[in-house]
Amino acid sequence: MMNIPKDQIMDDTQWQALIREVADLFNNLTIMRGFQYYKQKRVISINFNDAQAITAEVQGSESYEVVLRMQDLSTSYCTCPVNSPCKHMAAILMSYAEQQGRPVPALVNAHASTALKQTSKPAGSTSARAYSFSDVTEQEEAVQDNISSDGPQYSTIKERATELAGMDIVEWHELFRATLKRLGTGTATTGYIQEAADELYAIKPKMSVAMDQLFELHVQLYLMRYCIPPARNSITHTPVYLSYPAQLAVDSLQKGIETLLLQSLDLSGLKGTAFEQVWARLEETSAYLRTEMLPETANMMFFSPVYSKLWLNWIVPWLQGKQAMLESELHLLNEAEAKIISPEGAAPGGEKNVRKGSLPLPLVLAQSWMYYHLEQDSSAWQKLVHGSSAYGIPPEHLLYFLHTLTDAAEWTRLSEWLVQLGPLLAGRRNAPLQDYMRLWDTAIQHVPDAEHRMWDTLVSMLPHSRPAYEDAMHSRGQWRRWIDFQLSTGTEPLEFRVAVLQPIEKDAPELLLPFYHQAVERYIAHKNRDGYKAAVKLLKRLSKIYKKMKREEPWEQFITALAVRNSRLRALQEELRKGKLIP
Repeated sequence: MMNIPKDQIMDDTQWQALIREVADLFNNLTIMRGFQYYKQKRVISINFNDAQAITAEVQGSESYEVVLRMQDLSTSYCTCPVNSPCKHMAAILMSYAEQQGRPVPALVNAHASTALKQTSKPAGSTSARAYSFSDVTEQEEAVQDNISSDGPQYSTIKERATELAGMDIVEWHELFRATLKRLGTGTATTGYIQEAADELYAIKPKMSVAMDQLFELHVQLYLMRYCIPPARNSITHTPVYLSYPAQLAVDSLQKGIETLLLQSLDLSGLKGTAFEQVWARLEETSAYLRTEMLPETANMMFFSPVYSKLWLNWIVPWLQGKQAMLESELHLLNEAEAKIISPEGAAPGGEKNVRKGSLPLPLVLAQSWMYYHLEQDSSAWQKLVHGSSAYGIPPEHLLYFLHTLTDAAEWTRLSEWLVQLGPLLAGRRNAPLQDYMRLWDTAIQHVPDAEHRMWDTLVSMLPHSRPAYEDAMHSRGQWRRWIDFQLSTGTEPLEFRVAVLQPIEKDAPELLLPFYHQAVERYIAHKNRDGYKAAVKLLKRLSKIYKKMKREEPWEQFITALAVRNSRLRALQEELRKGKLIP
């Protein structure tokens, strides 16, 4: 509690009040960003004054001054551009808590802990908490009517669960909700979700392997739905973000779903009614995921990846070339697009919900995947290009198409997709481009004739593809192409590490001559000491290259002429002598 005045040391009541106030004023995203600043030690100083206020300085993109009024945090302010409680304020509050000897995670999890207290009510009381396993829809009333509070409830559920294979997915989820009713309302945390999963697995009857796989998938989908709030606030229509504990729970569920969907759906030995039941549940699962993913926003896509992997790994492999189901699904997606572009019941002359050309990203990706599976690649590219021009598609979604083709060993098709998707990755950071180039390397190993298309694509992506383009030329020993590119862009030789230029000096030293000579002239033209030193550094390299090429006489002629031509530049003459380039 260093430097804290006695009248500003919090007791337990004040600490709990601060946690509640943080939950009221700061959204989860701001709290997490503030926590990052706190961990990065960006809070430079904290000072306390007699007016129950804290003044502090936080280093962000620039230095910001913050005043926190502890009597009423809502009247605090920061000099940053944000006109509401910001990450700088949150970071200072965490540093303040640390100085008070209070647990910083309590502030980080302010929303979760506050919600948990709000839901700790006597049994039978009504909770306003959005996350509840006990909310009952009209469709579920029939299930709930016959369920009492304890023993009879569970026995009824267990008996009904024996019919799961013949029940549709909606009924599965109704039964899940009934099963979890006795858990009541709880905070979406990893521990609570694990407890809920245990309850659901306990009612699973003996079924076929494929039905077991579908049951496990829906347990995790149901729990993930529980953790995720609506994509947008129903009143303000602003984006909604997950709390930190909920994000951890969702991350765990996503990993489980991904692992499950990487396994093949085991339909072996299923015939007749058993096979038809599994296939019906698959179709219902696709419909469920379609419904859940369409409202998702680009920054909160949870069900969309599951939808694409379900089709890729569980449905398409069993279609055996039959396209009717794919075409039917595409038709449903296109109908969804039509409703979004021209919503029924829109007031005449009123604004449409979504502008044409700005379709939801999950819908664009789903349509593209259907075209992919139908091998209508041109239509898939058109969708992706159109979607990218509207809002930019995150690179991981584009790269997933390419990795899928790689896994399928469709090399010619992969090279075509690399050409088409490359420009959509332009402007991305290095990691996606590095992955993209590794995929090109793999494609060229199997289709060598595709290499010229790689070069054309990289050139079309300039200047964004410059690092990848340079690395590709360098790794393939395309020295003339590499030098020509550097000369055309006016790059300085001294910008490169020696290790980059050494292979060229070894394999094709003559190509470096114009690169170095032009740079020497530019450095001298600066007419300052730093320029002269840089010129001499390059001249020494030139001297070694001429010597290696056994062209000492042209070198002597050049260096003599250079010294004579610039004889009035005394500083240059001094640097040339220091470098032992002239007597």
